[in-house]
Amino acid sequence: RKLAPHLALLCTLAVPAAASAQQRDIQQYSADDVEGRLMAFYSAVLAFSPAGQIRATPGSITVAMELSYVPSLTTAQRSAGYDKPEATNLAPVFPRPRVRFGLPGGIGIEGSWLPPVHVFGVTANLGAMALTAPLFKLGRYDITARASGMIGRVTGPITCNADIAAGGSLDLRTYYRTVCRGRDSKDHFEPRHVSGELVVLRGRGALQPYAGTGVRRDAGTRFDIGVARADGTYRDPDHPVLELRALRPHFLIGGTWRAFARGTMAGEMFHAPGSVLTVRALASVQVR
Repeated sequence: RKLAPHLALLCTLAVPAAASAQQRDIQQYSADDVEGRLMAFYSAVLAFSPAGQIRATPGSITVAMELSYVPSLTTAQRSAGYDKPEATNLAPVFPRPRVRFGLPGGIGIEGSWLPPVHVFGVTANLGAMALTAPLFKLGRYDITARASGMIGRVTGPITCNADIAAGGSLDLRTYYRTVCRGRDSKDHFEPRHVSGELVVLRGRGALQPYAGTGVRRDAGTRFDIGVARADGTYRDPDHPVLELRALRPHFLIGGTWRAFARGTMAGEMFHAPGSVLTVRALASVQVR
């Protein structure tokens, strides 16, 4: 099957049939659809998991930097069941600055903002918040509840990418020249999700292992196709917006190590079945 105007994830576009249309077509998918599976992958990669930031000291302020590995996808995975691969392997890691405030009762409030800096060919402007609260003790184990949410936007040339086209087939180069009009797209991936977790943390020594499970609700995570119009402007209203609505479980296991009096290192393995298995590393300093 040759390249055709499929409406698929991150995706192949039909040539606009009515330039005068004003309303964007919003197409909804679940994580079980081939179109929704790729959106669910990146939603899980960006999830605001604990990454070792679980126990909070009342009155403390902690700053941290997290790095998450972004696994590369195969051509088949990037094609979402169609002929045209999307340029999704742009960033190998996802950096995230974090700050945490310790409140009375061991409650912790975390925030994160990744400002719109252009790196690896994409621009990410993402914000996240989390609330952590201890529930009870079970011997040497602390049982903690955590709720988090994320909003924002990642902009990049995913649907139309000159480098992918140049190294691809004649059909792909033709697609870039005609449908993309020889311009990289300005696609928006917009995560909109909330998560809830239960985490079990062991001990209070220098090394503290933990494990947890939770669910993530994508309630409007979107991929907004941004192919150039004939006049050079972007975001033709005849092209669709793909929306993910899904409820997915995830699991995490990791540990924190107190490297010095006010500093810790942490590592975490995060697994969202059917979406991603990734690792995160975090370094933090308590400034107060």
